[in-house]
Amino acid sequence: MDDVEAADVVAGAVVVGVDGSPTSLAALDWAAEQARLEERRLTIVHAATVGTLAATHVDARRIIAVMHAEGRGVLRIAHERAKGHRLADVRTVLRLDDARSVLLDASRHAHLLVVGSRGRGPVASLVLGSVGVALSQHARCPVAVHRPVDGARGRAADVDGGRGVVVALDEHSGPALAWAYRHAALRRSTLTVLGEESQLAGLRGVEGLATTCGAGQTPVSVTLRAERGRIDEALLRLGRDMDVVVLGSHLRRTVLGLLDLDVVAGVVERSPCVVAVVPDRDRSPTR
Repeated sequence: MDDVEAADVVAGAVVVGVDGSPTSLAALDWAAEQARLEERRLTIVHAATVGTLAATHVDARRIIAVMHAEGRGVLRIAHERAKGHRLADVRTVLRLDDARSVLLDASRHAHLLVVGSRGRGPVASLVLGSVGVALSQHARCPVAVHRPVDGARGRAADVDGGRGVVVALDEHSGPALAWAYRHAALRRSTLTVLGEESQLAGLRGVEGLATTCGAGQTPVSVTLRAERGRIDEALLRLGRDMDVVVLGSHLRRTVLGLLDLDVVAGVVERSPCVVAVVPDRDRSPTR
């Protein structure tokens, strides 16, 4: 394992945050499989903060030593688990710093950032409240939030083809649509494209979508689905039968953009499956 500077090991990698909890290890498994399919390095990050204890009468050096030891233990277990996915390159990063700051910084160079949705400690906070909003809306690369699923659904997602991918359209969703198409091709899944009739018409049908997004990809079975109601509620409803929900980081709930500030956060926190939030082109890292 290599506990080195994050910038040295995250460039172009699938980066996953772990804290040792079962949900973060489930996110690790998903990230490892994604790295294998994309033939990319997997970088496993553990971050924890010393907090206010360092300023008290408690020996800060002892606290830091214990946190380093615990962090190395978490990464050792995660590294061993990742090896089961037949990956060519697995690295680890240990940081005593705010997990949000560490992962947001990593997103400047990473290909994909993956976190679990119900971990303990720093990783748990990544998808709750304002911290989750910051990660999903300010990361420079796509962010996949791995949500807990029941046993039956988890087994279904493990077989070739899975249960499908659904992506929401709006005027900024070009990168999200391209990401969703490529993900469906990699996972050999179906793709459902959700949007208003005028937005779907702009795709020039399934053939037009394949021409725009499918160059060099495995053919994907695509369904275009018109939605007149709230797009976030439609995503959550369809997500019950999907493996991954994909949306842009600035998805609007309505054409007028009313009450839209909580759309992404609401989907991230309530989705019944993995949520991938894809940034607009002007925030995507150059790799």
